Amino acid sequence: MLNEHYLPRVVALISHLRMPERPSRMARIVEQVIPDYRDRAKVEIMETTISALRDTARDLEARGDVDVIICSGATSDYLRRHISTAILSIRMGEYDLIRALDLARARATKVGIVTYQATHPELEAMASLFTVDIHQATYTSYDEARQQIHRLIDEGHGVVVGSSTAVEIAESSGVQGVLALNADTVRRALEDALAICRSRQQVMIQQQRLNAVLRNLSDGVIAVDTNGNIQSLNPRMAALLGISSEGALERPLAEVITDLDIGSILKSGEGEDNRIVKAAGRTLSANIAPIIENGKPEGVVITCQEANAIQRADRRIRSQVKPKQFTARYHFEQLLGDTANFRAMLELARRYAGADATVLVWGESGTGKELLAQSIHNASPRRDGPFVAINCAAFPETLLESELFGYEEGAFTGSRKGGKNGLIENAHTGTLFLDEIGDMPLTLQTRLLRVLQEREVLRLGAAEPTPVDIRVIAATHRDLRARISEGEFREDLYYRLNILRLSIPPLRERAQDIPLLANAILARLSHPSATTNAGRHLLERLKPDLLHHQWPGNIRELENIVERAVLSADALSGSASTGALKALFTELFEPQPRLAPAPGQTSTTQDLRSLSRAQESTRVREMVAQCQGDMDEAARRLGISRTTLWRRLRTDQA
Repeated sequence: MLNEHYLPRVVALISHLRMPERPSRMARIVEQVIPDYRDRAKVEIMETTISALRDTARDLEARGDVDVIICSGATSDYLRRHISTAILSIRMGEYDLIRALDLARARATKVGIVTYQATHPELEAMASLFTVDIHQATYTSYDEARQQIHRLIDEGHGVVVGSSTAVEIAESSGVQGVLALNADTVRRALEDALAICRSRQQVMIQQQRLNAVLRNLSDGVIAVDTNGNIQSLNPRMAALLGISSEGALERPLAEVITDLDIGSILKSGEGEDNRIVKAAGRTLSANIAPIIENGKPEGVVITCQEANAIQRADRRIRSQVKPKQFTARYHFEQLLGDTANFRAMLELARRYAGADATVLVWGESGTGKELLAQSIHNASPRRDGPFVAINCAAFPETLLESELFGYEEGAFTGSRKGGKNGLIENAHTGTLFLDEIGDMPLTLQTRLLRVLQEREVLRLGAAEPTPVDIRVIAATHRDLRARISEGEFREDLYYRLNILRLSIPPLRERAQDIPLLANAILARLSHPSATTNAGRHLLERLKPDLLHHQWPGNIRELENIVERAVLSADALSGSASTGALKALFTELFEPQPRLAPAPGQTSTTQDLRSLSRAQESTRVREMVAQCQGDMDEAARRLGISRTTLWRRLRTDQA
């Protein structure tokens, strides 16, 4: 792993004709600058002779003691041919030369400027402004530098301006030398060196992240060059192929996946999806994509999944996700009921429809929370916009994230070309209905909170958020305050959702509505009228039992019983025995459990907290038995979370 406190190592390598007895002028300039970089880099000065330059640099590289070497232009070009360490030139600019000329004019009337490879035409253009006669010369080698300086001396130039090497040659030939490099020049070189180090560090971080992603992908990934030889593969692919990662490198792909020919992919430059291949006794689904460099294929990358894993995922998704058009079909007029509490709730919902604030709907399973949400949407100013519904409890966490927020092209393996809008984006200008919000994973609650606060959504793999104009209606059958206490629901998200609140009364609190609802359900059933009439008579006989039933499944349970009555009425004689009715409508004759009240309401029955430990354990076990082992239903009836229910059961067994 990279060390975030690591300081880059920079060596200022200064070459001389002969080693000085004390630090050279250039070394003293670098020493002056080093304290400014003490917290940002480890800067070292190293002086050597031109003859020992190559060996000195190779020793540095061999020891691994340097990240970047800074030196003069001629030295940098020479070293780049002999070592692979990053080399950066300390280059003099026009302003550096002008400052050097200002020093030189006090010493001579004719000044020679010696630079590596190229002259500075700007100085020629400004020659009339100087009080000295200047002449520029260039060199590309040490011998050429010596020749140019001797020529300048012969022409009467009393001062030579240039690098430390040029100054040494001039002074050894009996004229004065002025060093064009200064503290600002060194600072520029050090800043460039640090920029190179930062860029390298970032590349290494990205490489480590990429390696971490590849290691943890559930898909197998393998990269192959144009010769069909394996260049890299992740652990999952190695496991699928039954080989080791190290042993696979440089092996021909045809040795491990015998029926996969990548020749056509390399030739056409076009990928292929969902190719079925055989390898190591497994059937794999492979996606093959060319690696394009400079406009032509330079290899392929192959991602694989086991075919049976895809089939399992497909079955799970099909069983959990019901396709929905982004429209709302229900209106308030279709919500039937005459009880005071239900009519009061509907009246409040009608008023809320005209607002644009978030609505939180509480209701037991089967009470019609989505029907109410659709009715609010159809009565709102957003009625012409989309109504997008998603059940937060029906999706795996990873799938729910991509469905809600969408993704950019290439955000993950298998992502759709061009990316995909999330359901939040699809609800733009309309209503987003989040059913069973209490079961949303905590990680996604955080992202949803940002959507509610900022009204913008960030797709997976995107750098910029997308603004959205939505109204949110959330629904749950859970006590969100209890979920907050258990650490399963964010309190700040709860207050963002709980702006306008509606509680749908359960069917057991709407006993007088049961005949009305039963008749409406009966009218919807497409059975012959004779059968329907027989069912109506049977329901009339069951009316006392219907009115006293607790209806844990609410209207959904009532629909089941009505349809069962219609289908079974002809098989029962008009004088069907009580035993026959009990056998057909078992739930109506079972002992009625005491159901938990709505969140925020006071229970009229004895709750768990008022029981002794022994009574509590007995009550929990009885409820689990009544629910035939359905832990979610038992927890709901007891008014506790599933986690608390498991904890009570484990305590009882300890």
